[in-house]
Amino acid sequence: MGLLLAGAGALTLAREMPREHATVLGDPCRTPAHVLEPAAGYPRGTALVFHGLAASEAIMQPLGQSLAAAGWRVYLLDLAGHGRSLVPFSYANAETCAAGAVDWLEHAGRIQPDKTVLVGHSLGGAIVVRLADRSPMAATIAISPAPLVLPVRMPSNLLILAGEFDLGPVKQTARELLAAAQGTRASQADFIERRAVGFQILPGELHGTMVLDPRVWRLADEWSARAVGLPDRVPAAAVARPSGALLGDLALIVGLILLVAPIETVAAKIFSVHPRAAVAAIPKLSWRGALLRWALAAFFAVGALGLLSAPVYLHPIGLEDGDWAALVALVAGIALMVLEKQRVEAALGIDPRAQAFAGATGVFLVVIFALALRPDFLEAYFSVARIWRWVVLVGFTWPYLIAEEAVLGEPGGWGRFSLFLAMRGLLWLAQLFALLVFWRWGLLLVLTGLGFGIVSIGQRLAADALRRRGAGPTSTALFDAVVISGLLALVLPLT
Repeated sequence: MGLLLAGAGALTLAREMPREHATVLGDPCRTPAHVLEPAAGYPRGTALVFHGLAASEAIMQPLGQSLAAAGWRVYLLDLAGHGRSLVPFSYANAETCAAGAVDWLEHAGRIQPDKTVLVGHSLGGAIVVRLADRSPMAATIAISPAPLVLPVRMPSNLLILAGEFDLGPVKQTARELLAAAQGTRASQADFIERRAVGFQILPGELHGTMVLDPRVWRLADEWSARAVGLPDRVPAAAVARPSGALLGDLALIVGLILLVAPIETVAAKIFSVHPRAAVAAIPKLSWRGALLRWALAAFFAVGALGLLSAPVYLHPIGLEDGDWAALVALVAGIALMVLEKQRVEAALGIDPRAQAFAGATGVFLVVIFALALRPDFLEAYFSVARIWRWVVLVGFTWPYLIAEEAVLGEPGGWGRFSLFLAMRGLLWLAQLFALLVFWRWGLLLVLTGLGFGIVSIGQRLAADALRRRGAGPTSTALFDAVVISGLLALVLPLT
């Protein structure tokens, strides 16, 4: 069933995807881009689309596909340090490279300013607003814009969108932009004079889900059409991403999830690993005792590292917040191995075949899921720069995950799964505490907490399936480390 669903999903996506090609612009930053050609064969105009922090142009694909279906030529651009970009990330570099990409496209004759709209989400939303001082275009669409220093002049035909459940600072920024623009106005005369302003809070939306909302796609197309002098617009059904593509996405993801256990079974046979008896010798630990020790280790790690400014010494890792994540995992892991010495010693054991089985399975699962979400993954993200960071992070996170596997014990029961969620929740709360106290490290780890929580649940289910197929606590912890570190290395911006 997994093969059938994954295959059907892949075929559906291949049929529904617009014509596109990857390229690298000729600007000084060599900005990577995906160009989506308009479905009608000729463009109504051009949309330059910028993603947010710790993302890439891939997250903007649904919005880009919707605009392409409506007749726009769309450039999905990677910001500095993100996706395929090899320019080190900083907020200044992200803005400078974005401006350089827009300038190059204009000077190369790829875009006409009076037929071009700038679209950005989160950090990208802040950047497109600030580009008003350097690269004014026909319209600017800021989706959940991150906090920013306002430009000297407001963007032409500015549309501001935010979600009902968006981040507090984001909604505040949206209102500040609206106040600076002196309120909404959207007559045709306003569009002609390039002084139109729109503002909308979308009910039920979170910060990260805004770019996946068909309401946002329709608003972006409608505003863009009016800005370039096209009051008529295509029907709403043509603007939204085709339902077939959404079903294809769902079928592909569900199919891959169903394939995880069969993949692990095949891998266990390839590496000649056999199911083993439960490790009954590891003494059980009460919820209260486990959570108390987890809280002590997590808050000790972030407190001690923050006071010592320790992440400064690990900047060569070269990932935004990656140095902090690596050190917190290592120090918390060592603390837990001391606190849980008896359980860790009972769980330790090195079986080369089981280690190879767990490590290879982790790498394979990360790669196939990334390929499903981003077909050009091998070209876009599987670079030498990110691979060696992946390996380094595995070494830093392994001790913590050994302690976690030792305390959780053998698979079984909702109580154990709930304990796991509570342990990961304490780690996130410690990160939030450190961010509020030191305000220097961990911002991305806090902002992406929901995504890491979802991945943690999937990782736990896959790890339990692995243990049932013969992997011990130590080798299962290696699988955990490969999956979590792969995610960090692929998501965090290069610095």
